[in-house]
Amino acid sequence: MSVALLLAVLASSAASAATYGVQPSGSSAIFFIDTSSWADLHYKVNDGQQLNVRMALVNGRNEYTVTGLAAGQYVDYFFTYWDVACNCAYDTPWQRYTHAGTQQPDAGTGTPDSGTGTPDAGPSPDVGNIVPLFNSGTALEPATTQDIGTAIVTRVGDRVRDRHARESQYQAYDHYLARYFENRTFWLEIIDEVAKGGTTIRVNLNTVYPHDGTNFRAFFRGINTVAEYFHNGTFERVNDYLYTASVNYNAKEGRAIRVGDRMEIEAGVFLRQPVEGRFNYYGRALLYIVGSPGIVPFEGQGSLLDSFPLPEAGWTGGRTTLNYPYSNEPRNRFLQMALNIAPVNAQPFVEGRRLHHTDFGDGSHSEPGNPLFTQHANKLGPNYISRSCISCHVQNGRGLPPAVNTTLGNYVVKVGRVSGTTVTADPFLGFRLQPRSTSGTPEADARIASWTTSTGTFADGTSYELRRPNYQFLNVVPTNHSARISPQLVGLGLLEALPETAIAALADPNDANGDGISGKMHAVIDPETGQTRLGRFGWKAGIARLKHQVAEALNRDIGVTNAVFPTLDCGPSQQGCSGASQELGNAELDKMVRYVALLGIPARRDLRDAQALRGETLFQSAGCAKCHTATLTTSAYHPNAELRGQVIHPYTDLLLHDMGAGLADNLPEGNALGSEWRTPPLWGIGLTAGVSGGEAYLHDGRARSLTEAILWHGGEGQAARNAFAAMSATDRAALLRFLQSL
Repeated sequence: MSVALLLAVLASSAASAATYGVQPSGSSAIFFIDTSSWADLHYKVNDGQQLNVRMALVNGRNEYTVTGLAAGQYVDYFFTYWDVACNCAYDTPWQRYTHAGTQQPDAGTGTPDSGTGTPDAGPSPDVGNIVPLFNSGTALEPATTQDIGTAIVTRVGDRVRDRHARESQYQAYDHYLARYFENRTFWLEIIDEVAKGGTTIRVNLNTVYPHDGTNFRAFFRGINTVAEYFHNGTFERVNDYLYTASVNYNAKEGRAIRVGDRMEIEAGVFLRQPVEGRFNYYGRALLYIVGSPGIVPFEGQGSLLDSFPLPEAGWTGGRTTLNYPYSNEPRNRFLQMALNIAPVNAQPFVEGRRLHHTDFGDGSHSEPGNPLFTQHANKLGPNYISRSCISCHVQNGRGLPPAVNTTLGNYVVKVGRVSGTTVTADPFLGFRLQPRSTSGTPEADARIASWTTSTGTFADGTSYELRRPNYQFLNVVPTNHSARISPQLVGLGLLEALPETAIAALADPNDANGDGISGKMHAVIDPETGQTRLGRFGWKAGIARLKHQVAEALNRDIGVTNAVFPTLDCGPSQQGCSGASQELGNAELDKMVRYVALLGIPARRDLRDAQALRGETLFQSAGCAKCHTATLTTSAYHPNAELRGQVIHPYTDLLLHDMGAGLADNLPEGNALGSEWRTPPLWGIGLTAGVSGGEAYLHDGRARSLTEAILWHGGEGQAARNAFAAMSATDRAALLRFLQSL
């Protein structure tokens, strides 16, 4: 039957089902479903990791092309689509398509799902002149899971740890030991033959430095100590960089291993001496479910904290999501590598972290016991805000306002002169006020001189207080300015991986649906290519790529030039500030980008807590989710395997929204007006106090609590703010409990 002659077939009595199928095209396969509303494709190639993608509307039907298929490879798939006739979502059954390079379609018809599906958008959205960051031609790093016919293979990177995962008494699991960037990463390869009917699981330990001894532990026990395993063996040396172990017996259950077994793994690492610093370490606890590719985030259950897969509702960052923490280190929750970090990225991650923690003035590291990074000394300034990335982004968390009448060292104060819609550089400051200098008098200074407070009452009569900052400038007073506090850093790689069409589907710049929300995409210019891109990063979504965000911060915040931004930020009348150079090489910049991109996302907590779950319902009913979109799926084309095809829960739409006069400044940025701000993601927000040592929210840190942050919402956020203010104290507490669970 040709594709052109496929006929629609009736499904259940609820509605008529759409026709769907697959059409081969060389080394690609075009998956299609004949519906003009939205449709998602869910698929796995050769039993690999499941990918979930939004399809594109082409000639009246939704299509998505899977590329790089060889004859004999198979794709298991199903569609979720919106049927306008019944105003409901449908899931088709799982089907298998085997690629043969012919034109014979593999067709089927849809069946109703459980009724929980909800549409994100209508027809495939128009991204206008925005050029996608990634597409089917993007070079991809190797996948971390693979079906080799006789086994399912999972590969994951790791770094050394001081203690074990569940030892709360030491607080020594999630921190970084001295010289963590030297010879101390490795990666595991889990070859699961049981998944294919075999009897053995083989685990290979691949190192960047020779080891003298290695322990292989599996199947968590935890009876006498919280670091105890049922299987305790060793890796056998194959060569200086490869060690192997195998297991075919589930000592936890007293039987042969079978599909579905929970196999927690921990590697013991003993570096060959002599070596600088400690030589004996542990790896992290990794939960592998036999028969299922990939590592899964786990939670500890029972008095022994036995590892069980975390419910997927808690997978805030998809497979990058971290295990539930038990080592009592709340300040370290934003410092961890993604749970699914690829082998190729483990060492670049820690080397990027070293640069992130380096003082570009004297080359020192922010943590004791680490040597000077002399290659990167004397690159600071001449004008700057801070000496290192970590000095602003402490513990990778949100910044806190400094004391009154002290320099805003962890803020970016953007400046300029506005004429109509055009912003030009301040003659004596450029586009950013840099309050410190390596020599002579700094160009200017910015401080919070005081706070203005106001009070109000909730509908139930409870009172509240709000505050806003009053700024003071020394030496140069900018005509227009916007002060912005340091945001948290986790999740940026996943936000970069979101397809432009997914964000366009959420945009409604003219409020066509009349709900009072008119989010718009921020089109920005790529500094490397000159192309128009979707702005994603910064308080006003003024930057498109994570690479550009890091490169700009290096240049304008620290004074370190690079290939993306080789010219210092200078005003046309500013003295002693000129020239172009490349102080940081492309390889070092790439490592810094990989570090930030591949930080793990803490899991959502309180998944079974009645108050938090009620708060989630109130979050929806109050209208908060109209901007803070809960669920999105990343592109299949991001270069990093860890970030591709992940179902994530960032609670942002990356769009600009008018938040009213109360939050407005007087400095536009690109197409963003002074009152327009990008919806900030909420993932990790409940960990703010533990990571940062206090709470500060909104672009200038004025809100000292989540309650204050909500009450400052105006403009498009006014209705949600009013709904919150009208709630009972019990309901407000439930909504806040939900936010704190993120």
